[in-house]
Amino acid sequence: MTLQLSEFSRQIGAALVAVNAADSLVTQAAAVLDLFESHSAELVDGFSIQAGWAPFMLVERGEGRFDVAAPDFATKTPEHVGWVTDLTLALWVLNGQVTVARAVPDAAARPIHFSDSVLCYRGIEGAERLVMSRTSRRDAPDDSGWYVDVFPQPDQQRDPAEFVRWPAYQTLGINKHIARALALPEGYGAIVSESRIDAIIELEGNTVAVRGPL
Repeated sequence: MTLQLSEFSRQIGAALVAVNAADSLVTQAAAVLDLFESHSAELVDGFSIQAGWAPFMLVERGEGRFDVAAPDFATKTPEHVGWVTDLTLALWVLNGQVTVARAVPDAAARPIHFSDSVLCYRGIEGAERLVMSRTSRRDAPDDSGWYVDVFPQPDQQRDPAEFVRWPAYQTLGINKHIARALALPEGYGAIVSESRIDAIIELEGNTVAVRGPL
């Protein structure tokens, strides 16, 4: 996301903590600062707090001054994920996950870790609409239970070679709205288009739980 960044900072005890993000995310930036303020006695370089699917970490930039960093979701190799101090994308995803989870008040959110794997049909790249579902099936230790396919799904049987496991954060490069639905619990799914989530689906009975846009 290439938006004008602003610095949102707060004095927390002896530490000055800053969040760098787009102006539109001022509320979300304040929420992250609130998290660190609740751990005011632990603010040192490298201290991190998990929020949703990803951690936020303090990076010292001078004595008593810290930037908040998030994982670099542009990293291609999951084993070497770096950190960035532009929190625009991290806060946008987190806010989206909270928004989508709140749309289904009777279902408790179940965030995954940003590096957990998602089973994807290779044909989802470039597709206008996608369908995703989360089940209790686990085929790998880091399996999130999520499966993403094109919508509507084709009737013909497909070769297993047409499916691949990607770290969840890499779905941001395919359709960023996939990530917004990943906090939904097992038994739910979503229909996603290029610019929004069109619907949240309850898998039992294949019914629409919430109509978008979200």
